[in-house]
Amino acid sequence: MSLNLDWYEEIEVITPKKSKKTFLFWPKKTEPPITEADKEWIEQRLLVLAEMFTPEFFKSLVTITPDIQYFDRNFTGTEEDVNFILETVASIMNIKPWEIQLMYFSNKPTEFSEGVSATPSEKLKGSWTSKDSELIDKGFGNKEIWIELGQMNDPISLIATVSTELAKYKLKSEYAIEEDLDILVDLTSIVFGFGIFKGNSYFKFSQWTGTTHQGWQMQKRGRLPEPIIAYVIAWLAHYRNEEIAWKKYFNRTMKKYFEKSYKFIEQNKKDMKWEIDS
Repeated sequence: MSLNLDWYEEIEVITPKKSKKTFLFWPKKTEPPITEADKEWIEQRLLVLAEMFTPEFFKSLVTITPDIQYFDRNFTGTEEDVNFILETVASIMNIKPWEIQLMYFSNKPTEFSEGVSATPSEKLKGSWTSKDSELIDKGFGNKEIWIELGQMNDPISLIATVSTELAKYKLKSEYAIEEDLDILVDLTSIVFGFGIFKGNSYFKFSQWTGTTHQGWQMQKRGRLPEPIIAYVIAWLAHYRNEEIAWKKYFNRTMKKYFEKSYKFIEQNKKDMKWEIDS
């Protein structure tokens, strides 16, 4: 018996002419790691983005990897590193960031005395919400991308963040998109190849130790959860006929979701919709 087939029971049926093998169990069909409703919603919006960017350009994009092919730099957590990331990601996304200025803030409270603290980000002006980054339009060709200082020592998270804010800039400035903007921003970042970065930085766990206390913190980044990010990457890989050697860069959770998504699409590709009805 083949080592690859040892999970089922093999039964031989003898006939006058030759032996035929039938099997008591059959492989189960792979299911995607997302719901059917999410699957249809995602695929529809990816096809909309394909039409918006043009199918030819959309198909020419590739998955960006966290290696020296795209980011040939020794990151040390400096502002120069962030500027390098901005320029590199902007180039990949066909954006000229001449009107974009990088700004920084901290979510870490400043302690004045016991029980009294202030968070610097609370004092920022503009359409601010407390998170790791924000694109703020100051008017007159003046855009600011605010980066939380805690990300400067995490290049994977930083690249994901910058790609997301530049995706928002692209959709708003080049295509005047407002409806479903937040979700389309995350999808656009993945479309331009930054899915590995977004998936690997979605969930962060950290521990801290103070003078008298210690604890831990869990943080989720982005609006799309890991299973959806993985499905989008798998869908794009099939749409573009990409080689998927880059899956080695996924963390364990993302790799599991990606492989399940990729296999599902592979099994159902001929029955799926790959262009918008005319």
